[in-house]
Amino acid sequence: MSKTLDKQLKERYARWEHLCKYGGQDPNWPDGCNMNLVRNHIIFTKEKMKEAGEFTETYYRELPPEVDPEYMARAEEIRINARKSLEIYNKHPDYLYLVDVIKDLNKKQINDTSINYVIGYVRGLAMFIEKDLLLDMRRHEDPERYIESFTSCRKAVEKILGEKPRLVFYKDKKQLEGQLSITDFLTV
Repeated sequence: MSKTLDKQLKERYARWEHLCKYGGQDPNWPDGCNMNLVRNHIIFTKEKMKEAGEFTETYYRELPPEVDPEYMARAEEIRINARKSLEIYNKHPDYLYLVDVIKDLNKKQINDTSINYVIGYVRGLAMFIEKDLLLDMRRHEDPERYIESFTSCRKAVEKILGEKPRLVFYKDKKQLEGQLSITDFLTV
């Protein structure tokens, strides 16, 4: 049992150190919260080892300190990457297309395509940068995920706009001549 507990303890120390240096990927919790959680797991594992009377070298390692729950590793790197992502978004043709065509969509089409949310990713990132919200900025370190959303949304919008009925001046496949009435306009 002690080998299993010792292995768990080593893994938990390694996880705490990784979070401290590189941070995590949790989109909802800062690195400090996760570090403190791992610290509690270390304490729990040490208690289990004590109950079992198994005192390994790892057991005697110093307990990691409790940290500020809002701590974020790589803070400056996150800021730099977020600014780069915002620049990429603001120049991306699919994003620019969406910003331009939203005015051509009705409320149902806007809801169906989620275009407001997709455009909102960029507005949100700008706000995160302005307010220095590192946790939120970290979600944008790799812009590809959001660029995929721009592309998917554009395809959905193009499909909708391409399905709009077009008006034609034909009735029974013969071109109409003279003055047209409203009923002469057919949709195809």
